Amino acid sequence: MEERIDELEEKIAQKDKRIEEQNERIEEQQERIEELETRLRKYENPHTPPSKRRSGTDESPTSQDDEDDDVRTDGGTPGRKDGHNPEWRSPPDPDEEIEVTSDCCPECGDHFDESVGVSPRLVEEVPDPQPPEVTQYNRHRYQCDSCGTETVATHPDCPDEGQFGVNVIAQSALSRYDHRLPYRKITDRFEQLHGLELSGASAWHATERAARAGRCEYEQIRREIQEAEIVHVDETGIKRDGDQAWIWTFRTDEHTLYAVRESRGSDVPAEVLGEDFAGTVICDGWTAYPAFSSTLQRCWAHLLREAEDVASDHEEAEPVYRYLKQMFVGLQSWLETDPDPRARAQMHRACQDGLRSLVERSVTDEPVATLLGKIEGGLDHWLTFVGEPAVSPTNNAAENALREPVVLRKIIGTLRNDRGMFVHETILSLLATWRQQGRNPYEELTRVVHDNEMISREQTVPVVETSG
Repeated sequence: MEERIDELEEKIAQKDKRIEEQNERIEEQQERIEELETRLRKYENPHTPPSKRRSGTDESPTSQDDEDDDVRTDGGTPGRKDGHNPEWRSPPDPDEEIEVTSDCCPECGDHFDESVGVSPRLVEEVPDPQPPEVTQYNRHRYQCDSCGTETVATHPDCPDEGQFGVNVIAQSALSRYDHRLPYRKITDRFEQLHGLELSGASAWHATERAARAGRCEYEQIRREIQEAEIVHVDETGIKRDGDQAWIWTFRTDEHTLYAVRESRGSDVPAEVLGEDFAGTVICDGWTAYPAFSSTLQRCWAHLLREAEDVASDHEEAEPVYRYLKQMFVGLQSWLETDPDPRARAQMHRACQDGLRSLVERSVTDEPVATLLGKIEGGLDHWLTFVGEPAVSPTNNAAENALREPVVLRKIIGTLRNDRGMFVHETILSLLATWRQQGRNPYEELTRVVHDNEMISREQTVPVVETSG
């Protein structure tokens, strides 16, 4: 009998051990599930634009055939969309025409009398890589017999510092911020194309010189934005020496300014735009914006994405999402009729009353209540675009402006110090603004570097030596 009891106790102990092991595996699997869900929320959340959300298909891109390598992972397809007109490349005018003739038939060898037609073909080619031009400037020194002042002669193409010219400085900055190359790759590029030996440190210093040369134009962009009637503003994280910082963008129709700051508070727009900024700020729901200005347009793209996300999990939010979407689509169609100011004011009041009624409904789900709270918190800022024709209902312009800094963030990882922040915000602002205005970034960079050299010479006091 005792042996039977011992046998049963041993079996029970074994089962308890298996149960304990299974519980441990379940806990490990649960932790793994939570980790994967956290990673998924990075791509599947209401603050992620549709273009960056992952495809809803279960098939992994790596399991597709080679012929499907160009299928996009966001659910779209490559190439021209249906209904869009094709874009044709305009043929250039030839710089030279060469007559290509033949004397005899390649089949039978009979001689041709004359050509019966011409089949033109345009061929575009770039010149062979050019070696660097090395110039020695023998700068003569002069001493005044009257006052003893010693002066060194200057030349417009001879820089006051360093041994690299304007084109090298401009190409270094463009290679870094336009072509997104690491500095070691920039040195490879100069070596391969021009046979110019350039160290990574020299490429960095050349890029820094381009930023210092363009800083006056950067400040001019800021002054233009400060005077604008409408400014799109947004911010995203960036690292400074491994610590959290933020890159802000301020964008108008013709200017884009970036500012790298360690703060995400209202002090940044107050610094960049000025305490007395009188324009309209188009933004998302971050608290820094209402703390800075009361004249806002909250982004409807953010609102509709968040409402859709909540409605997908909570049935109680479905009528809220439908109401918001119908209101937005209806307003877009109505505004295309170009209503007069009086009609706009009436529509503004009617829609605001509708939003008030929406947020006053009683709900039980906490996420739905949170959504309604956000709508209520921005009641004075959702409908600015109804009364102001030039105001956009979304902040897509600022979000688009942040795409390039986000790509660079993935490449460079972190900015090292204040000098890196200075260069980063300056070059990015200049390139973005020049592109908005249809200007050639390379030509503009060479211009600002050359002009800065001229201004520096005019403002620099010559070396003075007085004869004892």
